[in-house]
Amino acid sequence: MKLPEEVNIVEIGPRDGLQNEPMFLDTDKKIRLINQLVESGFKEIEATSFVHPKWIPNLADAEKVMAGIRDLPATFFALVPNERGYERAIQSGVDGISFVLSATDSHSKKNLNTTTKESLKQLAPLVEQAKKDRLKFRASVSTVFGCPFEGNPGLEKIESLVSELYQIGFKRIVLCDTIGIANPKQVYNWMKKLINDFPNIEFELHFHDTYGRGLANVLAGIQAGVKSFDSSIGGLGGCPYAPGATGNISTEDVVSLLIEMNIKTGINMKKLLETSNLLQNFLDKELDSHIWKVSRARKRNGG
Repeated sequence: MKLPEEVNIVEIGPRDGLQNEPMFLDTDKKIRLINQLVESGFKEIEATSFVHPKWIPNLADAEKVMAGIRDLPATFFALVPNERGYERAIQSGVDGISFVLSATDSHSKKNLNTTTKESLKQLAPLVEQAKKDRLKFRASVSTVFGCPFEGNPGLEKIESLVSELYQIGFKRIVLCDTIGIANPKQVYNWMKKLINDFPNIEFELHFHDTYGRGLANVLAGIQAGVKSFDSSIGGLGGCPYAPGATGNISTEDVVSLLIEMNIKTGINMKKLLETSNLLQNFLDKELDSHIWKVSRARKRNGG
């Protein structure tokens, strides 16, 4: 196996994980969660989203969350869908911006009320502004490997979209399997081609575990040369505009897999599981993480 020495994990639980929960997690608890994630070793965290509170009420406290974490030793990204969201993010002191768009028009219209091409036009001036503001920024592209409304968009369409994103200034692009439909062969073949064709882009992958393929797809991505992945603590998450999509791949499971394969992550597994326990207490529900469940069962049995 061709394996890297190190893989970067972007923790997206505080944003993507909490946005789809049935309950609103109090601001002070979000801040405590993020504090413990930083203590666990995460260097990049997607902390919140500056979307209109009417659409994502669970993240209506974005400004307050940022005020509570701004001085922590990590890079905090926020998801931003438009100019107004960007202005709010800047005023809140974020370190980085995740600009969101969809690979398919059908999903884009439901998620952002625009077509993909219209999204690109809106993003271009914001990318220029992000450069002037000296912020880190990345494009997070939904429905890359499959769309709930249009099916598989095809590699050719994704290559064209990546080319357009590169032309407007993106050098860091997250390809998202929003409905968890990707398979390892598809991931490997697509990423080998994209990495070869766009050597100046840092590709990242974002998987959901709808069909139980999440970790297999991570390994396929690593084999293809990808060195950065999004994941969510407790396997939380899901897109409200992607019917049937379940949670993101579990951070605990990804980190455990990489540690067992002697790939460095910079994450302390013991502290991560302590953070998982904190989250479980906050939400009062079972987390969707195999490693967390094993750890809890061992504690119950005195192991």
